[in-house]
Amino acid sequence: MYSYRILRKVNQVSRVFVRYKNPPDHWSVLRKKIHPIDKALAHFDDFYKQVFKKKWPSIREGLLGKQKYVAIVNNYGENEETMAKLEMEGALNIRTLFTLEKEHIREQIEKNQRNAALEKIWSLDNEIEDLNNVDQQVEKKSEENKTDAYKYSLQASLDTAELDSRRLIDTKEKGLALEILNEYIPATKLKGKDDFILESSHYQMFDPTTSFPVEREHDIHFPENLNIYCFEQGNFSDFNPAKKAITGVLNYYLMDGGSILPILALDLKPGCSMLDMCAAPGGKSLLALQTLYPERLVSNDVSNSRVTRIENVYQQFLYDLDERWLTPGRVKLTNLDGRFIEMDDFDRILVDVPCTTDRHSLKENDNNIFKPSRIKERLKLPELQSELLFNALTLAKKGGIVVYSTCSLSPIQNDGVVSMALKKLWEQTKMQYVVKDLTPALLQTRRVFHLADQKLLKYGHLVLPQKRQNYGPTYFCKLKRIK
Repeated sequence: MYSYRILRKVNQVSRVFVRYKNPPDHWSVLRKKIHPIDKALAHFDDFYKQVFKKKWPSIREGLLGKQKYVAIVNNYGENEETMAKLEMEGALNIRTLFTLEKEHIREQIEKNQRNAALEKIWSLDNEIEDLNNVDQQVEKKSEENKTDAYKYSLQASLDTAELDSRRLIDTKEKGLALEILNEYIPATKLKGKDDFILESSHYQMFDPTTSFPVEREHDIHFPENLNIYCFEQGNFSDFNPAKKAITGVLNYYLMDGGSILPILALDLKPGCSMLDMCAAPGGKSLLALQTLYPERLVSNDVSNSRVTRIENVYQQFLYDLDERWLTPGRVKLTNLDGRFIEMDDFDRILVDVPCTTDRHSLKENDNNIFKPSRIKERLKLPELQSELLFNALTLAKKGGIVVYSTCSLSPIQNDGVVSMALKKLWEQTKMQYVVKDLTPALLQTRRVFHLADQKLLKYGHLVLPQKRQNYGPTYFCKLKRIK
């Protein structure tokens, strides 16, 4: 915007141009300013398009679209009434969906096995029938050849020849044993196993392209007392605000649906001890408690403010927090840097590390990891994440399980960090871990979640945001200590 002022001097008139700037909140200024969310989107477009290729546009649409949530029913509230109310509103119990899909998969496997067996029997029958036909044709042809050959054979000449008895040998008279004559009778050649296969041709210890041992797991245990509700695919209805029960606690907790899979991957058992290393804001710790399995749960985070957030969640959902939970030691809140925790003897450890929080980075400018002031922090994230995971791996019991998780699509922060931590573990300790491949087990989740193709991943699993199934992103990797 330009204007000008007229300055009058003696016998002279001059014009001076002055530019008036728009205020900081003017639309033109806001449109031109590059915000952290703009930087995040530009970074993701450049990086994730290379990773996900043709699937990136649909993932991008999900990240920018409306996020879906699930409702975790609070067992310390009015759970029966809450479940009935949620079902009346059209919500579905995820455990029921998983069970139905598991049964469908089992029936499909049995059907495929039955069809394969029938196909094999049918194929064998056809082979036998073909062989019989070939044998009959060969036998017929052989008889015809024998008839033709007999006419001109030595045997035909012998049959019509006169016998010369002078050439007969009497063994009694000449003293020749029958056994000696038998030695000169020619023997038929013995046929061995021409198709013998060397053991080395079918014996394989492991895939040489895999750096660390991987074992497949075929089932995920969904605790009987854990009730989580969602809306069907494409239904973006919002859950009503949770109401308080007569005990004073809220009846359900809302969280991103992808966040339930790391807890299910932990495979919690009755009486187990658990460490949530980076627990704020507390949703996953609360979810673990709703299974009614942990005997001891330590919820830790690095700052006082984050631990306060965890405590606030507990206050809202666990009645008599001090007397029933904190004082008996069933729940413990700690304010420690997860890289230096020395408490050990845990059956289960969740390492839900700080990350680029991709969805948040595209929605909120406040506290955005892509702010210029946080560049160094963002670049050092993989190093921090691998240190947290490494320490967690050293704290688990033998036979214990560690689950590493993020809310990022980045292969560097996901599989890359797992690889870095395992490499360091095998170089510096005598501990041994095996990566659990949950691909077969996660088939039962496909009615609820859209998972990335395992060809894109090496160790873990990734929930992809989609327009109709807009959960995540959530990456998680299950590791079990075997030595």
